[in-house]
Amino acid sequence: MKRILATLMLGTVLAGCGHSASQDTPTEPSSAKQKQSVSLEKTNAYVPNPQIPDDRKLTKVNQTVTDDKGELTLKDIKRVNETRKIGPIEMTIEEIKVFHDRPSYGMIDFFHGFTHEESFDVVKTRVTITNTSDEPVTFNPVAHFKLDDATEKTLEDDVYLESLAKTYAPSESRSGNFGFITEKPVQSIELLTSDVLDEKQDVLKKGIRFSTSLR
Repeated sequence: MKRILATLMLGTVLAGCGHSASQDTPTEPSSAKQKQSVSLEKTNAYVPNPQIPDDRKLTKVNQTVTDDKGELTLKDIKRVNETRKIGPIEMTIEEIKVFHDRPSYGMIDFFHGFTHEESFDVVKTRVTITNTSDEPVTFNPVAHFKLDDATEKTLEDDVYLESLAKTYAPSESRSGNFGFITEKPVQSIELLTSDVLDEKQDVLKKGIRFSTSLR
């Protein structure tokens, strides 16, 4: 009987030690990475695009950058840096670039959803969008895009897919790109934003037009 009691007491002590050790060992919360990702999306930090190489070093015509997603050669650039107010939304149009994209073999299938060419020109616009209100609002910076008063594009044609059309939380700011494949040289662009909507999807402010020449 004494031997049985001793065995039971030893098991209880060992179980208690094991439980204490597991409590003392720090563990990373399962949601830590997810929270970091969400926080990153809501800042202006640069996030690499999964389809297109980083073009930030392309500042002069004919410069080229290459990575595992392909090769970009700058054909035109215009620094805009204009801020437009659309109700509670502030949208800064930072720059417009035209470059020739030669995707890597691994990216060809993605772009076949937009074109059957193996290489092509892309018109890219970079913007920063800020919700200046204390309420969430829904906004799309490019509901409609026109190249040279002829070729028209919509969000479905955007090759960047950076989720700029969304509901912006109070004071949220996000920088990103949208871009469209073009089959001919571009002289000018015009974009129409969406309306700004409140939580009930009522219109707070009608969308605006922005146009500029690249020459």
